[in-house]
Amino acid sequence: MSHSDDDPQDTPSYSEAIDELEEILESIESDEVDVDELAAQVERASELVQFCRETIDETEMQIESIIEDLRGDDEETGGRE
Repeated sequence: MSHSDDDPQDTPSYSEAIDELEEILESIESDEVDVDELAAQVERASELVQFCRETIDETEMQIESIIEDLRGDDEETGGRE
């Protein structure tokens, strides 16, 4: 991404990345992108897709960890609270 990974203010949220991807796709599909800008738009879209995949993977790992913790708590209490 052209944004710095070190600066959290430059990192888009997942929703912002999806919105930007949709804008890029719409402009490409409607032929609004100048040929000179097309490669840059495709590169940016690739970066955003990678960011979204990483975000989904991280979220999935967090959810799995939470579920494992909950299961561990259930086993310790015998399923009763």
